[in-house]
Amino acid sequence: MEDSARLGWAVLMKDKRIRYRQAEIDAVIGHQARCFVITRGDLTSAAYAERFITNQQAIFLASATPGPFIFAAHADRLERLYPPHH
Repeated sequence: MEDSARLGWAVLMKDKRIRYRQAEIDAVIGHQARCFVITRGDLTSAAYAERFITNQQAIFLASATPGPFIFAAHADRLERLYPPHH
């Protein structure tokens, strides 16, 4: 995450419980990371790739804004996990 954020890259990851792990949230904040995560642990590699490809335009649009943030990549949309909507 640190290297990707430092280079200005979006971070793509698989982590079902990221929104509940304070150390990971702290890392996202500390590095001003722009993260996109698959929150399902039961998908094939092809299904993971398909989710990122399906959401590609939304990921590009969100990536144009500054971090820190985490979006979940669902089959048909992105959902903001952090910071939460109030």
